Amino acid sequence: MAIKIKIERSLLNLATSRVQGAMAERSQAQIGLKAQDGRLHVTAADQGLAIFNDLPAQIATEGVVFVPAKLFSDVVRELPDGLVSLETDESFLKILAGPKNEFSMKLPIIDEAQWRNPPEVQYENAAVLPVAKISYMIDQIDSCISPDSTRNFGQVAYLHRIGTQKDTLRLVGTDSFRLSYCDVRTDMPDSFLKTGISLSKRALAELSRFASEGFETVKLSVADDLSTLIAQVPNYLIFIRLSSIKYPNYASVIPEMKQPGVLVSRTHVQGVAKRVLLASDKGRVLQLSFSDSSLTLSSKNIANSEGREKIQLEGYHGPRCDLVINGKYLSDIVSVTASEKLALQFKDSEDPMVLTPYGEPADCRTKHVLVPITGGTNDAHA
Repeated sequence: MAIKIKIERSLLNLATSRVQGAMAERSQAQIGLKAQDGRLHVTAADQGLAIFNDLPAQIATEGVVFVPAKLFSDVVRELPDGLVSLETDESFLKILAGPKNEFSMKLPIIDEAQWRNPPEVQYENAAVLPVAKISYMIDQIDSCISPDSTRNFGQVAYLHRIGTQKDTLRLVGTDSFRLSYCDVRTDMPDSFLKTGISLSKRALAELSRFASEGFETVKLSVADDLSTLIAQVPNYLIFIRLSSIKYPNYASVIPEMKQPGVLVSRTHVQGVAKRVLLASDKGRVLQLSFSDSSLTLSSKNIANSEGREKIQLEGYHGPRCDLVINGKYLSDIVSVTASEKLALQFKDSEDPMVLTPYGEPADCRTKHVLVPITGGTNDAHA
């Protein structure tokens, strides 16, 4: 079907960048373009995601075309600013750009593809949530999630409600070597998220994008059978296939810490750990040695290189304790912590250490748990 439109390059680039997450196989993916009623609708879908968005355009001829996603996206990204013309030319989509249409390119149209409008669904299991809080939660736990994790629950995050008032959302990530969770208090209908859901790293990335574009709220709706999450902002809609992975009883491994934490400067620890770990092997083994009024970070490798640096601690007069952890995990935590201070709580060299940001955004609370390495190596953590 023929189309002929003009659209600002910045808007076209925004529309195509939004659908990149729905291209698991970029070399085979397709982008659908639908010109209708003064809007250019852009969509892409794979087995895990379907993304729809639309932006204003000058429509001369309404219609639908599908083009190779990677090539079209790459071309749009490199176009000069200003108006871009898209029009069909037999079995090709012609792209013209520049003040005098100096640039032109023809892309093959994929004839067998068919346009499908997003289904109109209204789930009772829905809530309008602040984007900033959702994004903050994701930032705090994202490093715990890996599609390559050997444990299936390590490939997803778990979102559920907690608290006697049921006014708090918790997002959790763990791979059994570390665990992070973030709680945010927010207004929600009683019907929302009575059962927790598991979200893939791809899903988290799409939800985070709303914050980068400056949206204030997002409507999240969950299908009754817990198969699909719909995230919706104006003129932008994402269908997310929810993971069927059953999340473990993570709360049972969070230690109860009655002793007060040791406050440290996040930026200071970040710099010291980065320097000391230059002497580490691939395993990134880092030793934390607590003694009266000080914390020493040390690391070494099989070539006998060794790094060591001491941090003075105010108010700590506890017993000596040596903890061996994966230094990368500590670096991940300090890199996403918004507050300047971190509280470190520990019992001994074998029990998990708890790290708590001291001074978070309003209504937000985060905890990180690191399991010490035993046996002097962290091959199992690599």
